Amino acid sequence: MVAMHLAKAVGGNLLLGFLAAVAFATILAVVSGLALAGASAVSHDLYARVIKKGQASETDEMKVSRMATVVLGVVAVLLGIAFEKQNVAFMVGLAFGIAASSNFPVLILSMYWKGLTTRGALAGGYIGLFVAVALVVMSKSVWVTVFGNAQALFPYDQPALFSMPLAFLVCWLVSVTDSSASAAKEKDAFEDQFVRAQTGYGAAVASKH
Repeated sequence: MVAMHLAKAVGGNLLLGFLAAVAFATILAVVSGLALAGASAVSHDLYARVIKKGQASETDEMKVSRMATVVLGVVAVLLGIAFEKQNVAFMVGLAFGIAASSNFPVLILSMYWKGLTTRGALAGGYIGLFVAVALVVMSKSVWVTVFGNAQALFPYDQPALFSMPLAFLVCWLVSVTDSSASAAKEKDAFEDQFVRAQTGYGAAVASKH
């Protein structure tokens, strides 16, 4: 709203209307992009790869994608109604906290540490996710502002300072204690994967999705 009030003060209704139109178009673009990304993840990754084990047809994927779009839209509207009177600024910290605690440790270790195993990546990612969400909920922005409690259980608004090192530690600990045959194969395959990732040598041709 600061930009809107500044536009009103500087350029009057003309500049205010222009910026309002730009803001509205931006909101539509972001929402539609999120809806498409969510529907694609549900249909292509979850349904086709996990549930159907890669055996789903393109027609089935499109049907699931359409249904997922409707479901995600309904859920988003219901959440918007439920949180209409709330300040959801904490969601920004939650998104970055989850990315830093769940995605970043797994990505950086899988790229540059040969000792990472699947079990370690899953354990670290899940621990980072749950701890980040729990710390945001217990922070002042949610525990006091949203839930109305007198004092926050977690004194900081951003969880990544604590949840991200914990995710790294769990990834390392579970990986070094994983003595399964699959873990040994994954460690042996790291060198080939590293060379291919850094140079592109041996990369396969594009496949139809």
